[in-house]
Amino acid sequence: MLLLGPCAGASMAAVDACSLLTQMQVTGALGTPVDAGKPISGPASCHWFGKGKFATLTITQPLAGKSAVSVSGVGDEAFYVSFSNTTRAGLGLTVRKGASAFEIRVYGFDIDKAKPVAKTLAQSAAGKF
Repeated sequence: MLLLGPCAGASMAAVDACSLLTQMQVTGALGTPVDAGKPISGPASCHWFGKGKFATLTITQPLAGKSAVSVSGVGDEAFYVSFSNTTRAGLGLTVRKGASAFEIRVYGFDIDKAKPVAKTLAQSAAGKF
């Protein structure tokens, strides 16, 4: 079980992903105003839409030994995942903190510019664990 700020005592499955980032935090990271976060397919995933850019956060199960290039400074372990070979596709940052994990995805950026945006959002969300 992962304890999370105001949700202390709740399992990660019960945490509302939209509560992990504020509209202001996502607006600041994406560099464009975004709508309030809205669940995607239930409380474990959330998205924020802005003009030409958007971000998602999905709470996932433990990573179970997956390996990838690590990203320092976020959670206990983190790695980037790109969704395409193109230079302007989605980029994900999967973070493990304790026994749970979540993923931030950002779209609408060149991959090299997407990495610091995803990292900023992941650090903000991880800080609530």
